[in-house]
Amino acid sequence: MSEREAVSSGPFEVEPFDLGRLLSAGATGDEVVRRSERWLVGVLGDADVELGAADREIAAVVAADGWSVAQVVGGWVRRAGGVPVTVAREPVAPGVTRVG
Repeated sequence: MSEREAVSSGPFEVEPFDLGRLLSAGATGDEVVRRSERWLVGVLGDADVELGAADREIAAVVAADGWSVAQVVGGWVRRAGGVPVTVAREPVAPGVTRVG
Protein backbone atom coordinates (compact mmCIF):
# COMPACT_ATOMS: atom_id res chain seq x y z
CA MET A 1 0.00 0.00 0.00
CA SER A 2 1.41 3.38 -1.01
CA GLU A 3 1.55 6.43 1.23
CA ARG A 4 -1.33 7.97 -0.73
CA GLU A 5 -3.51 4.86 -0.41
CA ALA A 6 -3.06 4.93 3.38
CA VAL A 7 -4.99 8.22 3.53
CA SER A 8 -8.78 8.32 3.31
CA SER A 9 -10.40 10.03 0.33
CA GLY A 10 -13.59 10.88 2.17
CA PRO A 11 -16.26 12.05 1.93
CA PHE A 12 -15.47 13.88 5.14
CA GLU A 13 -17.98 14.83 7.82
CA VAL A 14 -15.26 16.29 10.08
CA GLU A 15 -11.76 17.62 9.52
CA PRO A 16 -9.55 14.66 8.55
CA PHE A 17 -6.34 13.90 10.42
CA ASP A 18 -5.03 10.89 8.45
CA LEU A 19 -2.61 12.86 6.28
CA GLY A 20 -1.36 14.96 9.19
CA ARG A 21 -0.49 11.89 11.23
CA LEU A 22 1.27 10.30 8.26
CA LEU A 23 3.24 13.40 7.24
CA SER A 24 4.23 14.62 10.68
CA ALA A 25 6.00 11.38 11.65
CA GLY A 26 9.59 12.48 12.23
CA ALA A 27 9.13 15.95 10.74
CA THR A 28 7.98 19.42 11.70
CA GLY A 29 7.18 22.77 10.13
CA ASP A 30 8.42 23.32 6.60
CA GLU A 31 9.15 19.63 6.03
CA VAL A 32 5.54 18.71 6.77
CA VAL A 33 4.41 21.35 4.25
CA ARG A 34 6.81 19.95 1.63
CA ARG A 35 5.57 16.41 2.31
CA SER A 36 1.98 17.61 2.00
CA GLU A 37 2.76 19.25 -1.34
CA ARG A 38 4.45 16.07 -2.62
CA TRP A 39 1.46 14.01 -1.46
CA LEU A 40 -1.03 16.27 -3.26
CA VAL A 41 1.04 16.38 -6.45
CA GLY A 42 1.24 12.57 -6.24
CA VAL A 43 -2.55 12.28 -5.97
CA LEU A 44 -2.89 14.51 -9.02
CA GLY A 45 -0.34 12.38 -10.87
CA ASP A 46 -2.18 9.17 -9.91
CA ALA A 47 -5.30 10.72 -11.48
CA ASP A 48 -3.33 11.48 -14.68
CA VAL A 49 -3.67 15.23 -14.21
CA GLU A 50 -1.01 16.95 -16.28
CA LEU A 51 0.63 19.70 -14.22
CA GLY A 52 2.37 22.83 -15.37
CA ALA A 53 4.59 25.07 -13.27
CA ALA A 54 1.65 27.23 -12.14
CA ASP A 55 -0.33 24.11 -11.17
CA ARG A 56 2.55 22.97 -8.96
CA GLU A 57 2.76 26.43 -7.37
CA ILE A 58 -0.96 26.31 -6.54
CA ALA A 59 -0.55 22.79 -5.10
CA ALA A 60 2.16 24.27 -2.87
CA VAL A 61 -0.22 27.05 -1.75
CA VAL A 62 -2.95 24.51 -0.97
CA ALA A 63 -0.49 22.33 0.96
CA ALA A 64 0.78 25.33 2.91
CA ASP A 65 -2.79 26.04 4.04
CA GLY A 66 -2.71 22.80 6.03
CA TRP A 67 -2.52 19.08 5.55
CA SER A 68 -6.26 18.68 6.16
CA VAL A 69 -6.93 21.07 3.25
CA ALA A 70 -4.56 19.05 1.06
CA GLN A 71 -6.27 15.80 2.13
CA VAL A 72 -9.76 17.11 1.32
CA VAL A 73 -8.67 18.49 -2.08
CA GLY A 74 -6.83 15.23 -2.79
CA GLY A 75 -9.96 13.34 -1.77
CA TRP A 76 -12.03 15.32 -4.27
CA VAL A 77 -9.56 14.48 -7.02
CA ARG A 78 -9.47 10.80 -6.10
CA ARG A 79 -13.26 10.50 -5.83
CA ALA A 80 -13.84 12.43 -9.07
CA GLY A 81 -11.29 10.32 -10.90
CA GLY A 82 -12.66 7.06 -9.59
CA VAL A 83 -9.43 6.22 -7.76
CA PRO A 84 -10.42 3.40 -5.40
CA VAL A 85 -10.44 4.17 -1.70
CA THR A 86 -8.58 1.47 0.21
CA VAL A 87 -9.04 2.79 3.74
CA ALA A 88 -12.29 1.81 5.44
CA ARG A 89 -13.81 4.46 7.72
CA GLU A 90 -16.67 3.62 10.09
CA PRO A 91 -18.47 6.26 12.16
CA VAL A 92 -18.76 4.91 15.71
CA ALA A 93 -20.01 8.03 17.52
CA PRO A 94 -20.53 11.71 16.69
CA GLY A 95 -17.10 13.04 15.74
CA VAL A 96 -15.43 9.63 16.18
CA THR A 97 -14.44 7.48 13.22
CA ARG A 98 -12.74 4.09 13.24
CA VAL A 99 -10.16 3.70 10.47
CA GLY A 100 -9.19 0.22 9.46
